[in-house]
Amino acid sequence: MNYKDYYSTLGVKKGASKDEIKKAYRRLARKYHPDVNPDDDTAVKKFKEISEAYEVLGNEENRKLYDQLGSDWKRYKQTAGQGGDFNWQQWAQNQGARGRRQAHSQSTEDFFGGGEFSDFFEQIFGGGINRGQFRQRRGRGGAEFQDHPFGYETRSASQKGKDIHAELEITLEEAYSGTEKSVRVNRNQMKVKIPKGIYDGRRLKLKGRGHSGLHGGESGDLYIKVNIKPHDVFTREDDNLYTTAETTLYQAILGGVISVPTMTGNVKIKVPPESQPGKVMRLAGYGMPVFQSENRKGDLFVTLQVVLPEKLTEKEKKLFRELAEFRNEK
Repeated sequence: MNYKDYYSTLGVKKGASKDEIKKAYRRLARKYHPDVNPDDDTAVKKFKEISEAYEVLGNEENRKLYDQLGSDWKRYKQTAGQGGDFNWQQWAQNQGARGRRQAHSQSTEDFFGGGEFSDFFEQIFGGGINRGQFRQRRGRGGAEFQDHPFGYETRSASQKGKDIHAELEITLEEAYSGTEKSVRVNRNQMKVKIPKGIYDGRRLKLKGRGHSGLHGGESGDLYIKVNIKPHDVFTREDDNLYTTAETTLYQAILGGVISVPTMTGNVKIKVPPESQPGKVMRLAGYGMPVFQSENRKGDLFVTLQVVLPEKLTEKEKKLFRELAEFRNEK
């Protein structure tokens, strides 16, 4: 059986006050709380250790017994080796403080998912330690409440489970059409329906799909943040889409028909004569579906990029020079 340094476990000095011990316990308990660290066995183990330390140091009588144990333990190790047949439970009885397991021990284990105490604790304190850190009282309907060292109350009758937060990445096409994706949460695979027109960063709430409740309480909720991947062709602002399309110099000057991309495929549009480079054309109803609004869509805005001709022949250059002379632009 190895000696447990409860002061070191809580990170306080031996002469620490009761308030300092309680404050240290609260800080560590929040950090290693199983609900804050789901599926983390290391955090669960650490939480059990600090809970055990507080079981002892948080009560004056138990702490006094533990402090007396420290010096006697050192003398015992020097004379009796690594254990022998010394009865530490009998030693605790002789100190006058062997006890009665504190009422909150079981409730603490139930609430936080704790487990058995260490062999050291069981050997020294046997059937348990002194009652008194948690006082019990009755709430509405006879439900039993307990004052918790975190500074809030727990109700043994029921506790709602903690919410779970997760993230999911989809494409712009999936946001446009709506989709169903698989997401892995707490080692479980589940299907999530993504509605049309969902915005980047939007959170979806799945009621009752979080952590299970305690003592018959309802389960928490699952919140999934949806992230939309950047697109190679379109950018999005609210429900509108933006893209570019190339047109020739001759189409820009004389007018013509070009093909432009949309979320449902290419469409033909007319380029007005004498269109300037950077001209923006609006295609109504070719944007994103409006989120949670049936049969409504934003618009698509197309910026024209005029492509100048290359590798001109001498005849073409001559014609351009004649045009420049004609317009007095040479």
